[in-house]
Amino acid sequence: MNIGLIGAENSHARHFLNTINREKRYPKHTITHLYAGDAPETGKELAREFGIALVNDEDQVIQACDAVVVTYRKGSLHAAPVLRALKAGKAVFNDKPFSTDPKKAKEIVDYAREHNALLCGGSNLKGVPGVVALKDKVKKGSTLVIAFAADPESEYDGYWFYGIHAAELCLTLCGTEYRDVASFRTGNTVVSTVRFDESTCVLVTDPAMKKLHIALRAGEECIAQDIAMTYESVGPAELTNMLDTGTLPREVGFYEAGTRLLSDIICSAGL
Repeated sequence: MNIGLIGAENSHARHFLNTINREKRYPKHTITHLYAGDAPETGKELAREFGIALVNDEDQVIQACDAVVVTYRKGSLHAAPVLRALKAGKAVFNDKPFSTDPKKAKEIVDYAREHNALLCGGSNLKGVPGVVALKDKVKKGSTLVIAFAADPESEYDGYWFYGIHAAELCLTLCGTEYRDVASFRTGNTVVSTVRFDESTCVLVTDPAMKKLHIALRAGEECIAQDIAMTYESVGPAELTNMLDTGTLPREVGFYEAGTRLLSDIICSAGL
């Protein structure tokens, strides 16, 4: 099955190419086309290195391929090509941040539900083994602290670019039905308390953080650990498994909830 990439600036484009084309972990699938309007020189380099076609616009990728990966660094650029690809009947991996607009995220999710479209994506960190292993340990009354990098002043739509990692990790571990959010900013550090009916999650982000750290108190059990950042193959594995099985990795409402949560955090902290 042919896969196309829209966006070259994000390092995730290279991760997809390394995993699928160079390492050939998923022999039924090959990345064949790339649109690199966000980073033309990087696109030329990737096209030469991996022997793929460099095309002139997003629609050429959508028309030529069975599945599309949208991986712009700016989530504000995702909705338009994602919706066009879905409406063309193509499977889509919508990289993080899924959207910077809850209304756009809902539009994408509503279309995917109505048409039983194949759609996945978002932050790859929610699929790393260390996070997956913690999910079953979150019990009624649990408190979690998730600490990771995010920059309110990022040139890539501000807090959206990296803040979505913490937001999606929170919902992965605690569920998507949060009650309320309270956030504040000190310098470039943002602290958010997200309350659920049966648990509380505190997110601490700062651009200087180098590691993903998660602490969990569940009853008498206390866990605190740095999570290994083995995320490069998470997105490619999720996409190719979806293509092979026709099964979504999670209900698509997750992505709408993640966008809404980060929007609430940004509004609460005045970012």
